[in-house]
Amino acid sequence: MSQIETKSDQYFRAMSIFKELGFINISNKNKGNSVVETYTSEDVKKFLKNRSNVASQKKLRNISRYLLSASGHYQRLILYFSTLHTMDYTLPPMTTDIGSVNPKKFKKDYEEHAKVAEKIDISSSFLEARITSYVDGAFYGFARPTKNGFYLQKLDPDYCKITFIDPDTGLLGYSFDFSYFNNNTSMLNSFPDYFREIYDRVKGNNSSSEKWERIESPLAICLTASYDFNPVPAFSSVFEGILDIADFKALAKTKEELENFMLLLQKIPMDSKEANKFLIEEDYVKTFHENLLDISPEQVGVATGPMDITAVKFDKDTYDKNKVGQATTQFWDETGVSNLLFSANASTSSALKYSTGTDESDAFRLIKVIEKWCNSYIQATGNYKYSFKLNILPATKLNRNELIESALKLANAGMPVKNEIMALRGYSPNTALMNSYLENEILKLPDVLVPLSSAHTATPSDLNGRPKTKEEDLSDKGLKNRDNESNKED
Repeated sequence: MSQIETKSDQYFRAMSIFKELGFINISNKNKGNSVVETYTSEDVKKFLKNRSNVASQKKLRNISRYLLSASGHYQRLILYFSTLHTMDYTLPPMTTDIGSVNPKKFKKDYEEHAKVAEKIDISSSFLEARITSYVDGAFYGFARPTKNGFYLQKLDPDYCKITFIDPDTGLLGYSFDFSYFNNNTSMLNSFPDYFREIYDRVKGNNSSSEKWERIESPLAICLTASYDFNPVPAFSSVFEGILDIADFKALAKTKEELENFMLLLQKIPMDSKEANKFLIEEDYVKTFHENLLDISPEQVGVATGPMDITAVKFDKDTYDKNKVGQATTQFWDETGVSNLLFSANASTSSALKYSTGTDESDAFRLIKVIEKWCNSYIQATGNYKYSFKLNILPATKLNRNELIESALKLANAGMPVKNEIMALRGYSPNTALMNSYLENEILKLPDVLVPLSSAHTATPSDLNGRPKTKEEDLSDKGLKNRDNESNKED
């Protein structure tokens, strides 16, 4: 005799079927699409409020580094400011008594300055330092000059902190936590002797797990791109704007997917007199559900259940698709940078020119700190009778040609700007010297390359006026005028 199934048994059997097929579980496919998955906007606000806290600074650095790779807008912002200036420079002499100058020694010292500046190669050597200054808020480094090269060794900011200002130069100084080497002893070999000597001295000090020591070598360098003394990412105030762009993109994508989504419902016939009782076997339910699921495209969902489902359509006109664009525009507004620079519809205008002028001025603040450090380094590591100042010009990728035209006009007026013109053309002082020597003294190019005659090179006696126009190129009126002139000569 078959066992009679109770209503309770029917209920649990039906629910087990639905659970087995996943009919009653709805997953959020878009979960985790945020640009910053670990932190929320509220976290960012909290970190910025406590920006003087070391832990908050570290978290903001982590967010900034993640955004550099995850957000195209943030990456372009960082690269725009950190690579804006071309780092063209000259070496004008410092104040001296002109009457007592020894020309031979003066020239030799200039050439030595030019060689040192050439080896530093500020354009490439300071590229990572500039980027890091904007991304992390500060760059902590140590110069590693060699016989034929120069590079800046980057230090871990988690083990560095700004602790003093050099009274002689006004440059920021930092301290380093030498407990860094407690678990990284092998890293000592990649650090200069200066660090190894300090670590040998402090490693036996067990009074504290942290062993902070001031790095007071002229080779130490600390750069900050933020106006805030606390080393936080220079553009941390726009993190929320980047999150908004990401959120609106996710919403737009979700809405577009929903607009192209169709739900197919298979309703299981149920006994109208007895609750929770199928009129077909559960194996049939599974078979037809799986068959329909197999032949349905990704944009079609399949559901099987005992209840009616009302389809909900999303009106395309009820959602503003321009929210992403609005959030993007707001992001650039918050950075203070014109979005025309990064737009496919960019156009020239006076407003854009003034906007980029402000950007150039803001970015130049960091450049002048680099200039000050380079001059301090050159003077501290050399012995010169006559000093020359490395002067980084305010040249950028946007205004370089304009500065060249201005310098050429000044040169025509007799102003001493030839070195500046060569720098703006991309020549370092050392390269300009060597090229001039090669062309003038070795190759004798001024004697070999004779320019064609023109209004600029010909003497007054050479200028016979404009060449006579061919008759076939003259108009009827021109031919008539030429005939009249010939008649007059006759």
